[in-house]
Amino acid sequence: MMAIVDLRSILDNIQMAADVAIIGGGPAGIAIARELADTRIRVLVIESGGTDYQAETQTLSAVENIGEPRASKSVEPTGRGYAGNLAWLNDVAAFELRDRILGGSSHTWIGKCAAFDEIDFAHRPWLPLSGWPIARYQLLTALDRAGELLNLGPNFYDKRLFGLLHSRPSELGLDEQFLRPFFWQFSHTLDRHGEPTRFNRLACDIAAANVDFLTHATVTQINLDDQGLRPTSLSVESLAGKKATVHANTIVLCGGGIENARLLLASNSVMGAGIGNQHDVVGRYLCDHPRTSLCSFTGHDIDAIAEHFNFYGLTHEGRTHFYLRGLSLSPEMQEREGLTNCAAYPVQIHADHDPWGALKRLAHGSSRAFMQDLFAIGTSPALITSGLYNRLIRKRGLPHRSTELRFDAMAEQRLDPESRVTLSKQRDRLGQPLARVDWKIGSCEIESIKRFAQIMVDEFDRVGLPRPQLADWIEADDGGAAAFMDMAHPSCTTRMGTDPLTSVVDPNAMVHGIDGLFVAGSSVFPTPGHANPTLMLLTLAIRLADHIKRRHEIEQSPKASIRDRQLSTHHT
Repeated sequence: MMAIVDLRSILDNIQMAADVAIIGGGPAGIAIARELADTRIRVLVIESGGTDYQAETQTLSAVENIGEPRASKSVEPTGRGYAGNLAWLNDVAAFELRDRILGGSSHTWIGKCAAFDEIDFAHRPWLPLSGWPIARYQLLTALDRAGELLNLGPNFYDKRLFGLLHSRPSELGLDEQFLRPFFWQFSHTLDRHGEPTRFNRLACDIAAANVDFLTHATVTQINLDDQGLRPTSLSVESLAGKKATVHANTIVLCGGGIENARLLLASNSVMGAGIGNQHDVVGRYLCDHPRTSLCSFTGHDIDAIAEHFNFYGLTHEGRTHFYLRGLSLSPEMQEREGLTNCAAYPVQIHADHDPWGALKRLAHGSSRAFMQDLFAIGTSPALITSGLYNRLIRKRGLPHRSTELRFDAMAEQRLDPESRVTLSKQRDRLGQPLARVDWKIGSCEIESIKRFAQIMVDEFDRVGLPRPQLADWIEADDGGAAAFMDMAHPSCTTRMGTDPLTSVVDPNAMVHGIDGLFVAGSSVFPTPGHANPTLMLLTLAIRLADHIKRRHEIEQSPKASIRDRQLSTHHT
């Protein structure tokens, strides 16, 4: 079992030491700790929360939000699209859906995963600052390792998946110059059906003597040497007032898209503008995935669409993995009209008398209307039979009795330096400035989503699929009436690049000019893509862990020259 020390239970002002200090016990931090386990590197993971949720600790994630989504009398508010037991997540304030608990945001995710497209890594002349400093092919090995960590199937998310699926999807005849098939898969635990990977459980599986966890410990300052060239230690504090200092030469900041920027900006005792912020870049280019509903289907049209846009299974290494089929805007269309990358996925709203929902409630002991659920099952033998055939033989999604099927979309954002995280004058319980979040949704994203929906209607009409009902604002061509919500996917606030004028970390995720200070998580994405970020941020975290191991081996070698140590800093 892992070794956990609760800061509240030890001596005040204690001095601790590690070779690598990881700030944040969420997916990125735990993935790096796992990769460094059973090495000669002493690792300390510092987590603001504990092993259980505590409302008092969660207050430290409050932000001052001065940007989107804005309240408006003319715009109907929208949630994040969650349903069922997770519907409460729709009501969490923008940019505050961040879990201060060991395991981080994996406690409130549904496991949805996809890899970034080839176009996401490319320089696109119509999108300023697009292009990654690393190519997609360089990440494929780490991508597969991240997929294994999440218990995913093969990392294919486009038409290449068709030939691997147990029952091949129908060729609908959609023009791929406009729309492309896109798939998502869902992370899951091996021993709990339907539950996504929870990283607190992965942390508990770390039994290495070189990895320790410090909980209820919020890092309030990253301390640098007098020249501001290297990190030396971390100032840590609990809500109960206990303090500690953690000494480490290598520090990895894994606090998420908001907290990474906040802590760098607040660590200003040596660098007045904050660490890595000589060019006022830290916190800029804040992106999320603006989510909205594009269109919907009702009545008999639901089944006609669900037959094609649903779950498809394949068997890989003895396990069946299901992929959700949706659509994405083609690269050709993006280039032709100067649009961002977008994708849409089907969401079914099940009727109260859906037999599969009733069966699930009864099986889980959560039924509030026992007789009605029994009636729904007993009067639907055909739907139950066809569902079993679909799932067990065809390896397809279950047929549901639904009241609506809609397509929800998430869009890539065009980078905007005025969309940003800064420090608020308001302070939290530890006296630290809150993050001041000014998220901006630009006309490029709005136009991209609108065109995506219009193309879907035209293409569905052309191939004989039912015609969807467009969202009101798209039908009226009124971008000002568009309703969006953040998806708790903040990114790009410490973006990766080769130019310190427009980026915070280099291609190895080390803060420009600060030897030994690294950043992991979606904040280092150069551009955000449209895909849910967890799979890609884990890919980069695993890549970073490999780099730290190589760097440590070189630095600890008795034969290493000064030049070798310098090269370890710049090794890619």
